[in-house]
Amino acid sequence: MTPKTALAAPADAHAAAHAEAQRRRILDAAQKCFITRGFHAGSIGDIAAEAEISQGLMYRYFANKRALILALIERQLRHDQASISEMPVASDLIDGLLECYQQWARGEVLPIHGNAIASVTLYAEINAEAHRDPMLGEVLRTHDKQTSAAIHAWLRQRDVNLGRAVDEERIASRTLLLRLLVEGLAMRAVRDPDLPPERVRALLADAIGRVMG
Repeated sequence: MTPKTALAAPADAHAAAHAEAQRRRILDAAQKCFITRGFHAGSIGDIAAEAEISQGLMYRYFANKRALILALIERQLRHDQASISEMPVASDLIDGLLECYQQWARGEVLPIHGNAIASVTLYAEINAEAHRDPMLGEVLRTHDKQTSAAIHAWLRQRDVNLGRAVDEERIASRTLLLRLLVEGLAMRAVRDPDLPPERVRALLADAIGRVMG
């Protein structure tokens, strides 16, 4: 490696890290704007202002609003895939989902990780937009299949570790039940935010018991 090449490598690494930091900054700003204003009312100008950058600079990273929406979905997918294998035991999962419900009910935005919905508002926006935009709908369906496959694999491995006979059809049903549970819980938090926590926890305990088999 020549001295010139050796100097170029750290510079390239620094440029890549800077570009990734800028992308995260823009995506964080887009998420905040979309949650506050919705996809259609949240403009590129609003997002650029929230990110404290010029619109011209933003277009260097994302061609348009659709590209931002797709990137937000893909970011969620990466975090889902990385964390599903580390999902907690049943009791911790119950407590975690109850905490999610309470945060959703308060309108809070959760950290992006695990099999949880970061923002109920953004989740609803994405699903509504997917009905209008075939490309977005296809990406969302791919995301959904990959997330379900990861949960299926996690439940399957759990059965293997417990010495159970592997029943793929039953694991598929348990996977769907967990997806329905999380997504339904998020919507219920919006419609019925005052449900007593002890009642929610009791219902979660019953449902998670079925998921864990």
